[in-house]
Amino acid sequence: MYGSVELGGTKIRCAVFDEDGQMLDELRIETKDPDSNIKELVDYFKDKDIKSLGIGAFGPIDIDVDSQTYGYVLETPKRLWRNYDLLGNIRKELDLPIGFTTDVGASGIGEYRFGAGKDKKSSLYLTIGTGIGGSFIQEGKLLEGYAHPEMGHIEISREAGDDVKSFCDYHDSCFEGLCAGPSIKLRTGENGQDLDKDHEVFDLLARYIAKALMTYSLILRPHIIIIGGGVANKEGMIEKIRKEFDRLNTGYIDLPASNEYIVFPELGNEAGLIGGFVLAKEALDKK
Repeated sequence: MYGSVELGGTKIRCAVFDEDGQMLDELRIETKDPDSNIKELVDYFKDKDIKSLGIGAFGPIDIDVDSQTYGYVLETPKRLWRNYDLLGNIRKELDLPIGFTTDVGASGIGEYRFGAGKDKKSSLYLTIGTGIGGSFIQEGKLLEGYAHPEMGHIEISREAGDDVKSFCDYHDSCFEGLCAGPSIKLRTGENGQDLDKDHEVFDLLARYIAKALMTYSLILRPHIIIIGGGVANKEGMIEKIRKEFDRLNTGYIDLPASNEYIVFPELGNEAGLIGGFVLAKEALDKK
């Protein structure tokens, strides 16, 4: 059996999978302070006969195995978790091979292996919600350098007349600052879920999201783009994004039809845990 952890900003999910990837058991924990959460996590897995563990964690995290802070949660907005040795503290209690990446990396892996990207050579996975994160997988391998990609912080050219303050504290016109869920309230005074699907703000966001997808397409050339999260899931939103993407794609690059190229995840909320299962199996194989 294999263990999987999805460490989110509001909740932590722990699960046990069998050899075929079937979930056998699950525990949900409210994300609080790291010491109490890690104790709960460790106590859950200690009496499970797991061979290895896979972890997808909110970030930013240090994924460089040669770094002195490998496995740490870095300068996260969650103050109690800043500069916390996540992987080290779990390893003190669980002597197991452990695979480790970001939460969006784990979800991308899950979708690549068992979801919308399962028959593709490469896939781009994006979540567009409270924040924006992404992961790219080529031939089963996550794209990672000395750190994980920050796909939510690429520069997006503003549309004429859009001078609303960016949601991001660091960038005036990055993807996350212009398109994440909180940006909707900055523009309208209301939350996205409370607005009519035909509100003009969604047309604006669709243009920005399409710009980001075109940039990723030009650089990475993924075989499929998988987008989830509250903003992307708004009724009618993916159709708006596809329409704007088609408008931007003037034929310079040959791409599949946008309704086949830009799609929703197939695994829903289970993508992260399933990706953790894959990470756990890979960690055992590398042992």
